[in-house]
Amino acid sequence: MKTNSYKIDWNVIDKYMPELLKGLSITLEISAVGMALALIFGLMMAVGRLSTNKFVSRISNAAVQLCRSIPLFVLLFWVYYGLSLKFNILLTEFQAGALALGITGGAYMAEVFRGGLLAVSVGQTEAGLAIGLNKGQVFRGVVLPQALRVVIPPTVNVYVGLLKGATIVSVIGVSDMIYVAQYVSLDTFTPFELYTVAGLIFVCLTLSISGFAYLLERRLGRSRAHG
Repeated sequence: MKTNSYKIDWNVIDKYMPELLKGLSITLEISAVGMALALIFGLMMAVGRLSTNKFVSRISNAAVQLCRSIPLFVLLFWVYYGLSLKFNILLTEFQAGALALGITGGAYMAEVFRGGLLAVSVGQTEAGLAIGLNKGQVFRGVVLPQALRVVIPPTVNVYVGLLKGATIVSVIGVSDMIYVAQYVSLDTFTPFELYTVAGLIFVCLTLSISGFAYLLERRLGRSRAHG
């Protein structure tokens, strides 16, 4: 009868914590860059879906559905290896990871922005046009600021999703916290300790950000009620 000979050694965490934290900083950086791209892509696709031009609307809708259907794991390989092999577009591991996160997040942000823009009364647009503003000025100065109050809370939730999704960018060689935990565990034979601590750090991060989103949503909800 076999006995479990694995002995838990938490001392490895003290020894490699600086490397884990360095990997965490890379995880936060790549998720932040990915979120910035997601905001840009999402707004573009949302505006396209709401366009009165049927061709633009259909193309934007198809892009959203396609990007939401592709698993992030697959998209990472397409961006990192596919662009270089097929189009000779060379991206670093960090750039490829951020771009893949941005594409995935952009598809979800398109729905968030679309909902926020539709929440703004048509009367606001008509009022802006009535005082002599053109469509671009009405969108930038009247519609978008009001829509942002609606989209901020779900935007934070999308970022939480991207932060958790960023844990798989190590498959293309990004030196994030999971990558650090992986190579250290191979050297020290302590996978349980390293992945447990990495997991707990992510749980604390996501719970903190989700809590912030909840408080922000309540505050914005009260402000709309009083407004």
